[in-house]
Amino acid sequence: MLTNNTNQPHSPVNLLIVNSDDAALAAISASLQAEGLHNLVCVDSAQKALRTLRQQPIDVLIVDIDTPDMDGWRLSRLVRSGILKCRADLPIIIIASTWCERIAEVTAREYGINHLLALDHINQLAALVRQLTTPEHNTTQKPRLLVVEDEPDTADLIKRVLAPAFDIDVAYEGDSGLKAWIQGRHDLVLLDVMLPKLSGRDILIEIQSIDPKQPVVIMTAHTTTEQAEELMLLGAVDFLPKPFRAEQLRKVCDIAIHREDYLVSNAQFAARVNSLQERELAFRQLYENHHQLLNDLQSVVMELDADFRICYLNQAWETMMGFPIAGCIGASLESFIAADDLGQYTLFKNKIRKALQQNKPCPEIEICLSNKRGQKLWVQLKISRSTKAEQQSNLTVCLDNITERRESQEQLKYLAMHDSLTGLYNRHFFETTLAQLTADSVRNNRQHALVYLDLDHFKVINDTFGHQKGDEVLREMSHLLSKRIRGADILCRLGGDEFAILLRDIHSKEVHEFAHSIQQIIGEFSFQLQEQRINLGSSIGLTLIDGSTNNAEEHLMRADIALYVAKGRGRNLIHQYDPLDSESDELRHSINMSQKVRKAISEDRMTLYFQPIFDVKKQKISYYEALVRMIEPDGKIVGPDNFIPALESAGEMHLLDRWIIKLALKTLKNNDELIHIAINLSAQAFKDDNLVPTILENLKATGVDPKRITFELTESASLFNLHITQRVIAELHKLGCSFSVDDFGSGFSSFAYLKDLPADYIKLDGSFIQNLHRDQIDQTLVRSMIQVIQALGKKAVAEYVENEEILQILKEMNIDFVQGYHIGHPLPVEQITLFSEMDPDITPDTGRLLHH
Repeated sequence: MLTNNTNQPHSPVNLLIVNSDDAALAAISASLQAEGLHNLVCVDSAQKALRTLRQQPIDVLIVDIDTPDMDGWRLSRLVRSGILKCRADLPIIIIASTWCERIAEVTAREYGINHLLALDHINQLAALVRQLTTPEHNTTQKPRLLVVEDEPDTADLIKRVLAPAFDIDVAYEGDSGLKAWIQGRHDLVLLDVMLPKLSGRDILIEIQSIDPKQPVVIMTAHTTTEQAEELMLLGAVDFLPKPFRAEQLRKVCDIAIHREDYLVSNAQFAARVNSLQERELAFRQLYENHHQLLNDLQSVVMELDADFRICYLNQAWETMMGFPIAGCIGASLESFIAADDLGQYTLFKNKIRKALQQNKPCPEIEICLSNKRGQKLWVQLKISRSTKAEQQSNLTVCLDNITERRESQEQLKYLAMHDSLTGLYNRHFFETTLAQLTADSVRNNRQHALVYLDLDHFKVINDTFGHQKGDEVLREMSHLLSKRIRGADILCRLGGDEFAILLRDIHSKEVHEFAHSIQQIIGEFSFQLQEQRINLGSSIGLTLIDGSTNNAEEHLMRADIALYVAKGRGRNLIHQYDPLDSESDELRHSINMSQKVRKAISEDRMTLYFQPIFDVKKQKISYYEALVRMIEPDGKIVGPDNFIPALESAGEMHLLDRWIIKLALKTLKNNDELIHIAINLSAQAFKDDNLVPTILENLKATGVDPKRITFELTESASLFNLHITQRVIAELHKLGCSFSVDDFGSGFSSFAYLKDLPADYIKLDGSFIQNLHRDQIDQTLVRSMIQVIQALGKKAVAEYVENEEILQILKEMNIDFVQGYHIGHPLPVEQITLFSEMDPDITPDTGRLLHH
């Protein structure tokens, strides 16, 4: 806090003034003495200043930026190093005639300088001295950091690593993090994506809407290319994948906190360059005064003549390129252009000359240079006409190294087109290229081909030896296939063990020869697994891209059908698509229905109905089962029996599983009346490595208590791979969710596995329940199953309870829960909510009291 200018300091203040300019020294001394500060030691060199610092106590050092024998920056750094006899925290004021404001401020902060003051503002010096010598003055002020992270251990790690450099605030939930930022407006925000109550993405959008310049670094453990692109486009300045190393964390935060400094300094310097025509004489003076400052800049400043020969360079050129400045003056800029970018350089010169001729602003240019070691460097050039009257044809250029940004862009572009496991082109690139070849076949009457293959019985490798070994096989197989394709052909991995090859300009006979060679390569491939050698086969589907349709998706469907036929007729076969194949209609129906479901999901036409499950002992609805329905464009409701078999056949049930999880949790969050819900999962869901992360992400996004959720899987699917089922159930339990086995009893082998299955609820198969009032054998079986289930500490649920007689029999058997049309029909959540508001003990479909 500034003291009153009219009061003297509590004790005499000893000031050391270092300035080689007699006039400036006199002006500084006079200004200080006029304000009552008389203990002045004035010297004209850094050497004399160092001697003074050794011999007598000094309270404030006032030094000119351009002291001849040691500039003000270095003298200050020497003081801060602590090797001198003076105080290492001695307050330092730098005096300068002019500067580029933000660059000088940043430099001052890095060199530990307390304040910068223009010579024109010397009348403020006395007040500044008093401020720096008050006991309350804090010589260090760290930037403020807000960490929004729901994991206390991670937040604590960040605090330990960054505490020396930042003042840190921590928020553990999304909404509190946003509130803390609004109140504090921190210098930097470290933001986790997965947060309770409000996601990191929503926080980022809100922050950017309030302050687009706020630097935000995103932290996430589940980064995808699409997510990275989206969050960077939304305004994030950097990504920090978790888990991270301490040095990585420090580096990312240091870059982010200096981002604003760079942007501001770049804008300030660019503004000076852009105003050259209005400030011809002033610029030359500014250049001369800032010669040292220009050499300290990270950006290259150069001047080019009309032939694009270099007239001037600052020190940053030598640092960046490695060439001595003296040897570059007079050389053509073209001699530093990378060989494969010379064509772009010609276009660059033409654009600049055209802009100059038309008296228009010169466009910003990105071009590739080659440094002394032959390395490529991407740079951005900001260009304007020189304002020197005698050199109107010269150009002033500000050149920034953007290699890291370009490499990041290239990496993102590569990831967008390539499979991360094998390095082959991915499905996105495949679909784009297939569309191009389809259009070419129609437009130019050229024939191409699509070869669609998968590895027979590859699933056995994953299930028996693990995904790591399966990944090794896929990488090696991809390498072998890559060596077989022609230069113009495209090899893609579409997912799992499915590959597609697009063959350009090829005859039908050549397609079959190629397919046979691929099948031979795969057939000859073998690998060692434990103590046995394994061989693989392949099923291949072919279709010609012959101009018969302009729909690329139709060609893919034909290849898919041909592959399906090849597998159906015995595997390890090659089959070309034929519309007369008997299997075509069945698979086409599956694919069409799969596409319908995809479209319904994208258009938000999938919905959930909820059927009540009644707690017999407590005499009230305990929870609801979520049942999926599809809404046709005309409003017709389609039941799951019409589309789930098609999705299973097409291998795309995981799409529906993920969507149901997302919608179910969102509905549960918005409707407290549902209390608790059961969500059905397919057998494919348990083979999806992203299942648990997807559930966790939606739990965090909605804030729903995991204890309100039960996941259901059919008995047959549960027992198909008991090991995987047990692992996933354990992970769901760890999240706080419960688990139920559906359709129990459909296979008597179930009793052998029941004790090993960590389920919370066991739902009896409806075939045992629906005739319970008429079949004594069913009664005996059901009674036995209930007793075994309850003896193992699990809850028994009976479905297909269709009348009062069945309900009473189940009550006598001591059943835990019942479900069926007699209890309540599946209904939309709006009707559940309506009846719940009327009376919580009334069934939604009939209004009948549940109490008996």
